[in-house]
Amino acid sequence: MQHLSIDIETYSSVNLQKAGVYKYAESPDFDILLFGYSVDGGAVHVIDLACGKKIPAEIVDALLDESVTKWAFNAQFERVCLSRYLRDNGVSLGGYCLDPVSWH
Repeated sequence: MQHLSIDIETYSSVNLQKAGVYKYAESPDFDILLFGYSVDGGAVHVIDLACGKKIPAEIVDALLDESVTKWAFNAQFERVCLSRYLRDNGVSLGGYCLDPVSWH
């Protein structure tokens, strides 16, 4: 895997425009509802996290792997939100957030 394209749908009671992405993602009621991804330009997969589905382990590994380029429309937003999701699900990030070096 060389490229991972990502799109997410989220919910938070915090106003993103007024508070910014960090406060938005740290809200107690923050949640990622849908996680869409494509590996190396292949088929698009959508995971319904709101219904209890989980991001596949190989995709979590790719999110943590700096050699895999992550593509997202608003990479900063997706990176911060996914960092919260991973922390909440017991994944050690080695810091507060996923490293931005491989995000575009």
